[in-house]
Amino acid sequence: GVGVTAKVASTFLIFEIAVVAGLGLFGILRPHVDGLSLASMYSLKQAGGLSAIGPGVLFGVWMLANFDSAINYIEEARVPVRTVQRSLLLVLTSAFVIYSLAAIGWQYAVPVAKLAAIVENGNGGPIAAVAHTYLPSSMTWLALFVVITSACAGLQISSNAAARTLYRMSEENHLPAALKVVNSRKAPWLATTVVSIVAIALVWWKPLDKIVWYYDVVTITLVASYISALAAMLVAVWKLHRPLLAASLSVPVVLAIAVLAYIGYTSGANPVAPEDLYNAWYLGAGTLVTGLLIVVVRRRSRVSRSAQSANIEAS
Repeated sequence: GVGVTAKVASTFLIFEIAVVAGLGLFGILRPHVDGLSLASMYSLKQAGGLSAIGPGVLFGVWMLANFDSAINYIEEARVPVRTVQRSLLLVLTSAFVIYSLAAIGWQYAVPVAKLAAIVENGNGGPIAAVAHTYLPSSMTWLALFVVITSACAGLQISSNAAARTLYRMSEENHLPAALKVVNSRKAPWLATTVVSIVAIALVWWKPLDKIVWYYDVVTITLVASYISALAAMLVAVWKLHRPLLAASLSVPVVLAIAVLAYIGYTSGANPVAPEDLYNAWYLGAGTLVTGLLIVVVRRRSRVSRSAQSANIEAS
């Protein structure tokens, strides 16, 4: 259930934060790279100019993907509005501090060109290079353990969130009723089983060495979801407010949609491999078509039930 997921994920998260932020502090307090300044780290010119913003936002959306998982837990909160707002503010602030420590400290520990050239091949990747700089050989396994626990926590939370989404949609009659079946602990076991089977099928179809493909698929799906939510906000704004106020409120929303659309383009612009015909655009289109089919089927079933009720009342 949700409670067990939160406890396990919290245990993993505490360990990961201690290692990631700790290595960042080591880099700041005991730098191994000379001639490096904070200004150079945050220089847009050295990053490649304005063209670097798109890929940066792309990875940012990927890193924050699990906010969708948090939203699925709203129904479990006693006071959803207050709890969710405080949680998001706390997470955003904590993530900014932790990732800043890592981004700054790791560059002081290992040259950024070397970090960027490291390919994850089962040895822990960039975090392992930093760990080897400061930790004794008997403790360098911590870097690999962080990678493993992070993957486990992400898999657990994402799977649970997907199952809860199927359960909720089934409960609201958007999906078959069988998906809302729960066990004695109120966990949607059938929805969880379906999610696990689909995940295993995806890994079998697209091995994990195609990890960029998974990045693109998740990104395009999130982009489609966020743009849909923003479009709904635009409609609500123009319905509730006068034209002048609605136009002013729409400006940041339209800009956000434009940025997200660009992110979606970059995630699907290049196939993972030349022979790979199924890039992120196809998956994004499939997501939209599936959503439209659910809406159409749901609307038709609602009309059919209304007609049946009217016939019963008339008879």
